[in-house]
Amino acid sequence: MRAFVFLIALIGTAPAMAQYLGVHGSLWEVQEEDAVGYIKRRVEALEKDGTINLMLFENTEKIKHAMLHPKAVPGYSKAVTNQKHYFDPSVILDKPIIDAQGRVLYQAGTRVNPLMYGGLSKRLIFIDAREIEQVDFALNEIKKNPRDVIILIAGDWVAISKRLGAQAYFDQAGAMTRRFQLSKAPSIVSQEGLRLKIEEVAIGESK
Repeated sequence: MRAFVFLIALIGTAPAMAQYLGVHGSLWEVQEEDAVGYIKRRVEALEKDGTINLMLFENTEKIKHAMLHPKAVPGYSKAVTNQKHYFDPSVILDKPIIDAQGRVLYQAGTRVNPLMYGGLSKRLIFIDAREIEQVDFALNEIKKNPRDVIILIAGDWVAISKRLGAQAYFDQAGAMTRRFQLSKAPSIVSQEGLRLKIEEVAIGESK
């Protein structure tokens, strides 16, 4: 998980390294000078005056912040009533599935339910960790069902992992939110037969 978040953060912040460093020396000299020699001389000068170290430090801080505080998944609102509905995870194949021997296992157009081949053995608890009530709710659920998994749609997943004493996750780019068609937090996703049960849980006075 951390490696994945780091990669996303790195991709998102890499353009920060493309800073304008100014014009040094005459343009005529740059044009006449050997390109490799010029680049080497410029790097040495930037290392000497601390510019490179500063750039690296600033970029590292941006990466750390992005790791600890990913962008909140859009489209969520707080659950104000307890609701339950079901989601069919079946997909229609847009191309055939072929095994290693070249045999066609499923033709294009076949409807396939992944729960027939591998079930969801634990509950997924989606919360907005910026709200302490939702954090406390999720931690209490974990105490009752240690196999459950906490997935953040906003907030600091590292802090939650420390409180939990185990790994919490973040729904990067809202991939699972879109797949399960979630819109309320907290929401609990679990398997019931060949469907996924989505429970929207109201916390506090609203039920």
